[in-house]
Amino acid sequence: MWQKSLNHRNLSEEEERNALRKAPSLRVRFIVGGVLVIGIIASLAINLIFDYSQKLADLSYDRLLRSALLQMDENVGLIRNEVSIDIPWSAFATLAQAEEDRVFYKVESLEQGFITGYQDLDSMPPKPPVLDQIQFYNQEYSGELVRFAWVERYLTDPETAQTVRIVLGQTRLSREEMASAVTQKAVEVVVFIALVAITLIIIGSHLVLRPLHRIERALEERAMGDLTPIDINTPKETHHLKVAINHFMARLQTNLEQLENYTADAAHQLRTPLASLRALAENARDNTSADNTSPERQYQTLENIVKQCDTLSQTVTLLLNQAVVSHRLQTHRLEPIELLEPIKASCREQAVTALHQGVHLSLDCELQQTLILGDSFSIQQMMQNLIENAVRYSGLGVEHATEVIVQVDEFERFYRIKVIDYGGGIPDIEKERVFERFYRGRYDIAGSGVGLAMVKDIVDHHSARIQILDTEPKGTTFQVDFAKFTFNEGTT
Repeated sequence: MWQKSLNHRNLSEEEERNALRKAPSLRVRFIVGGVLVIGIIASLAINLIFDYSQKLADLSYDRLLRSALLQMDENVGLIRNEVSIDIPWSAFATLAQAEEDRVFYKVESLEQGFITGYQDLDSMPPKPPVLDQIQFYNQEYSGELVRFAWVERYLTDPETAQTVRIVLGQTRLSREEMASAVTQKAVEVVVFIALVAITLIIIGSHLVLRPLHRIERALEERAMGDLTPIDINTPKETHHLKVAINHFMARLQTNLEQLENYTADAAHQLRTPLASLRALAENARDNTSADNTSPERQYQTLENIVKQCDTLSQTVTLLLNQAVVSHRLQTHRLEPIELLEPIKASCREQAVTALHQGVHLSLDCELQQTLILGDSFSIQQMMQNLIENAVRYSGLGVEHATEVIVQVDEFERFYRIKVIDYGGGIPDIEKERVFERFYRGRYDIAGSGVGLAMVKDIVDHHSARIQILDTEPKGTTFQVDFAKFTFNEGTT
């Protein structure tokens, strides 16, 4: 009845351990994901720290370089129309704070040429020169990377005017040492924070997964057959899991109840015909052993046994169909179908049976398309039960008792099915009870008492509506309304 795996079998302890080792771990994924994120963030932070430390070192030592350059620039002047400079000792004293670095300088005039310093120092800034604007840049000189400060200014007096260029450079040893020290301290802090964060992630993974372990323990500690809802407080993130498990157990409880009802139905339905069959067989045995038993009486006894076998066969078929319908209502989704197809199939299957009982079965429908959202097999079983019930009770009528009509009409929002018979009818007091399981209005007519109960289940599953009306002048009409299916909305 329920779907199951064809290859499912119980695993041994060793196989379960192997399966557990191969199964993916949420905790490992959580930790690995957190470590990767922290690693990426730490890498970006270290790169930013490295760049920042370089800029911080340049900013600090550029101030010293600027101060020395300005002191040199203040001592440049024109004497007898020639550029003269008296480099102060304080300029080099300022740069002497970086003890391991070497200092290079050059003073020249565009008109007069080289004045003092390192004559081979031909350094030009990467940007176009601007008068009185200091530029800082890095450049190779004498086999080392040197940080240069460059300025160009215009000197004038009443007799002449010249352009003076001052270049002052310092190696980067102290800068790199300072940047390395800042970077090292910052990296130590970042690594410490990363390790703390990873530790918190490991601890947090245990706390995050604790509600799952609580649900696991709550299920493992339950007694067999306990399908009551899980009633433990869980975080919002696991609330939907708990609700899904409770819904699943509710569906499982419903399936078990249906299985119990089906077993009870089978026992109830099979007990009576089996007892009757046994009684008829014993009667036939006793009659056969008697010498005065006539052939006609033996034939009648065997005929009763055959009829009882037919009744038992019909009961078994009904129970099997009920099981199939119950399974389909539980597992199959409703889909767009043509309502006329299961109706026509039911009429064709019941036509011969009705004819044998002297009842004329007819289908009255002029519709070409009757699209609904439903299950074709279930609706066919519903129609077979309604038609079979109408044919069975038609022999109790007076005037038109030999006719059963199936009508299908279309309305604005729904299709209406009518199964009309002209039998004895159903009293109003019994109309509300005919859909109860095992209820039978009359016990002098063969029946199981579960057919109309199955009809009601099918109607409810399709969100349809069923009514029992009186047929004029006498009889019963079962009326079922199915909502139309529209393609535009995709709903009924």
